[in-house]
Amino acid sequence: MADTAITLNARVGRTAPRLPLKSDSTDAGSAAARGRSRELLERKPGVLVLLLVLMVALWPHWWWMAQRLTDGSDEPWGIVALITVITLVAREWRALSVPSPAVLRATAALAIAAAISRLWLPPLGAAAIAMTALATILAGARRARPATALASLLLLALPVIATLQFYFGYPLRLATATLAAPILRALGFAVEASGAALAYSGQLVLIDPPCAGIGMLWVGAFTASLLSYVANASARRTILNGAVAAASVFVANVVRNVALFFPEALGLGWPEWMHAFIGLIAFSLALLPIVLFAQSPARHARMGCHEWPPRYHRHIA
Repeated sequence: MADTAITLNARVGRTAPRLPLKSDSTDAGSAAARGRSRELLERKPGVLVLLLVLMVALWPHWWWMAQRLTDGSDEPWGIVALITVITLVAREWRALSVPSPAVLRATAALAIAAAISRLWLPPLGAAAIAMTALATILAGARRARPATALASLLLLALPVIATLQFYFGYPLRLATATLAAPILRALGFAVEASGAALAYSGQLVLIDPPCAGIGMLWVGAFTASLLSYVANASARRTILNGAVAAASVFVANVVRNVALFFPEALGLGWPEWMHAFIGLIAFSLALLPIVLFAQSPARHARMGCHEWPPRYHRHIA
């Protein structure tokens, strides 16, 4: 009987599974966490080192940007776009990974081109190439995010307001006057476009540089790029959002100048703050279609549509 009990106990000891203890599960979880942390530490320094090397290699462009943004020759709005990009990338830093060799080669080629282009291109053009290099490596390190929207935000971080005003200010004022004149005639006023001005009853109502809409255009482009990034829009969709933003801003600016014609030409004696108030209303009218159009892909995705615009297929039985 004693031998039988010993044999039974031996069999039970050999075959009964050992229940996991709480300390064992804790050790397993800690080991998994240590493994993930080790993998994270092995991956992140590579990206950070690459970014640091690129930033150091392109330092002449950053130095020029800092001088341009602080010497009063341009509006420092690019700082907003730069802080936005830093915030977006920092929020997803855990998902960063070392870019592919093709991305690294493209980044190196752009960095070299940015350095060489300083010999014959204006500083803004060379800095744009440098920003494109930075956008390339960031997009390669975060492949699940839209590269075109990120590049747009980085290009908007450049000091471009004064340059846009110099090259496009007068053409936009001319186009605004050309479109505002027939609208005012339809309202019963004998107005003619005279260059970048509106002629009425022997007087000229000038459309000055601030009324060209360059500032509104920058903010519209920034809004479209940011919403495109948040919505993870494709390159085609990002470009389409930008085109809608440009058209919306231009139409709103024409409406603003039509409204500003009345106090200037008719001597209504409006207070000074009405000028800024009308501009604010026009700016709000411009932003509304930009936001609605840029958010439309997300709304359709929630409804089950995976493409925008949706494609309709013929089902053949």
